[in-house]
Amino acid sequence: MSKIHHLLASAALLGMVAASPAMAEDAAPAQQATAPGEIVVTAQRRAERLQDVPLAVSAISAQQMTAGGFQKLSDLQYQVSGLQFGSSPNDAGYRLRGVGTAGGFASASEQNVGTVVDNVIIPFGNPVNSLGDLERVEVLKGPQGTQFGKNASSGVVNITTAKPKFDRVSGKVFASYGSLNEINTNAQLNLPTSENSAIGLFGFYRQNDGFLYNATLKKYWGDEASYGGRAKFFYQPSDDFSVYIIGDYSRTSTKSPGQLWTINALPSFANPLMAARFGNLTSLGITPGFNNTQSAENTDGYTSERNYGASIEINKKLGSLNLTSITAYRGFMQGASQYGIDGSSTTVFQARETNKHQSFLSQELRLTNASGSKAEFTTGIYASRRKTGNPGDYSSAQLMPANPFSPFYVSISGGQSNTQTRSDSVAAFIDGKYHATEKFAVLGGFRYQYDWVNASYQSIIDPTYAPGSMVDGIFVVPYTPSPLKTGSVAKAGWAGKAGAEYKVDRDLMFFGTISRGYLGATVAFSGLTGTRTNVNPQTVRDITVGMKSQLFNRAVTFNASAFFDKYTNLQTSVFNGTEFLTENAGGFEAKGFEFDARWRVSPEFSLNGGMTYSDTKFTDYVTACPAVLKAGLSCYTSNGTSLLQAAGEPLSGAPKVSFTFGADIKLPINDRLAFDWSGNVYYRSKVQYDVGNALSYQPGYYTIGLNTGIGAPDGGWRVGLFVRNLLDQRFHASVIGLPFADAGGEVNWLTREGRRTIGVSATAKF
Repeated sequence: MSKIHHLLASAALLGMVAASPAMAEDAAPAQQATAPGEIVVTAQRRAERLQDVPLAVSAISAQQMTAGGFQKLSDLQYQVSGLQFGSSPNDAGYRLRGVGTAGGFASASEQNVGTVVDNVIIPFGNPVNSLGDLERVEVLKGPQGTQFGKNASSGVVNITTAKPKFDRVSGKVFASYGSLNEINTNAQLNLPTSENSAIGLFGFYRQNDGFLYNATLKKYWGDEASYGGRAKFFYQPSDDFSVYIIGDYSRTSTKSPGQLWTINALPSFANPLMAARFGNLTSLGITPGFNNTQSAENTDGYTSERNYGASIEINKKLGSLNLTSITAYRGFMQGASQYGIDGSSTTVFQARETNKHQSFLSQELRLTNASGSKAEFTTGIYASRRKTGNPGDYSSAQLMPANPFSPFYVSISGGQSNTQTRSDSVAAFIDGKYHATEKFAVLGGFRYQYDWVNASYQSIIDPTYAPGSMVDGIFVVPYTPSPLKTGSVAKAGWAGKAGAEYKVDRDLMFFGTISRGYLGATVAFSGLTGTRTNVNPQTVRDITVGMKSQLFNRAVTFNASAFFDKYTNLQTSVFNGTEFLTENAGGFEAKGFEFDARWRVSPEFSLNGGMTYSDTKFTDYVTACPAVLKAGLSCYTSNGTSLLQAAGEPLSGAPKVSFTFGADIKLPINDRLAFDWSGNVYYRSKVQYDVGNALSYQPGYYTIGLNTGIGAPDGGWRVGLFVRNLLDQRFHASVIGLPFADAGGEVNWLTREGRRTIGVSATAKF
């Protein structure tokens, strides 16, 4: 073995000791002939070995996720280092290398990290609410805009579900039961309809009880119930032509508000109003703090959402080329909801929303030449239209600023408000590589796009809280509904990349790329008050150098990369004390390194690991001065407003270090019975959620997941035990300032994953 391979072997084995998973087993499409331990992915819109892809990519199979007892796609963050999933408005969706989606309740919020399901770009919601028919997930780190568009300026989570097969009738049934009355069931059926066509059916149901006790209402919040299904038809009359049709529907509902808040810290009681609102917490049995699991909120809540869509993919070979057409429609409806976000048993704020609608129509045409060509390329055009809000979608919010001393209502939404946005986009792209020699290739890609955004906001009189009326004996302060406000922007932008790869041999490759990501300009009106912000385009310049390696007859896989990302006009969100607003940060940088490793110690035992170090900091960001300023920072006044220059501060919600480490054991007991065990550890370092705020942070934490069971050696059946968050580590979706309160008030935004879950599961296949 060469000296360089010896060095790589040492690095890989050290990496196994330091971190955790990101390598998928059994993820390759059936048509790919691969050696044991190798993976085939479609990160570049063509089937390739993971080790041949000159990108920072992690891949994981559904089997790996379910082996850890995980049940939702958001749980992917516990098995891929550098990936986080946020469930609060200022930290919504996926993050990669610390950067993710922001925008809060704004009317137009685009994603930094794109989600793609079966080749369809998903701009909102989550069409994969169960892992039952998942085949694999690929996590592409860094700008991926050349092929995946403006919603991929920081990376892509590329999801592939199981395609129907022609060979035989088959199916799978899964059921589990766990803590908090957690029920998770799903069933999958593969039904050939001819020698060249098949149908795939999948359905699921999942629920759990609440985990946050509301001491005022004397009920638990945090419950959730969801169900849905997916139907697929695959028709391939020849090797040159195929049609793939997918339709899906899911519904999620809860008898709780979406804002699962508890008091972390109280404002000073020097103000009698604060004492009147929060002075009864002790009598309710509530102790403010990071570990507080009880709410005093007196406004009950509820919410629901429906996610649905359909797509048709047609592939036609034209000689050595393959033409692909993907037509897709996505719909999303957030059901009527109610909530209060004042944290008090005294009504200070309340809000109601009617159904909120979103729709998305897209068309992609792309042409791909054969893999292995001297010049490999994928080129195409893409068009989409996204609509947010319908004429009948309304929000209404009332504030009682002097309650309980002088109760009266102020309509901060100006009655019932309506926000609508339409975003149109067209693009053309090309991406590929040129093999200069057998070992050296030049990489390149370019995407040009043009976006049109039109947004509007207006309000009408709320008949329940009419100006000057009395509601349950409380006066409604007169208000004037907001006349129609409009905003629009039309702008072109581009994304691109250039780089090179060098293959020492089949098992060792080095690569480097310089990329530009682009997230288009938009006009945003906030959901509650209609505050308008003109958001400039966001750009990122990324430099990544990395290596892909396999050692010891491919028993060890070790992939690593280093990166430097420089953002201009980062699109982010801030909480202004009433709501989240989308705005630009002048400058931002992220730099660090990441690696994934896997060691097949034996056919029965394997280790896997991954680590991401991402040092993030603003280089220019002027924002509102937080109520409680971190030591060493200072604010200044401009035009009567207290402001903070946050240069040097880390990005909200971005951990500096995250790692995962896992182990899997599969042991045959006899020819009819086998034992399996898997464990994983996930760590995330300290993060802050409000720039410059001394109180809005979360300490570092780690979780441990275990899963063990017995079953048939061929996987025909299995029964098992699982535990998530074994040590019951407390962590939250966010920690932010307490709205409508004096300085010092903070709330914890609780999440189900911050609780231990113990359960049993059973699987049967045929």
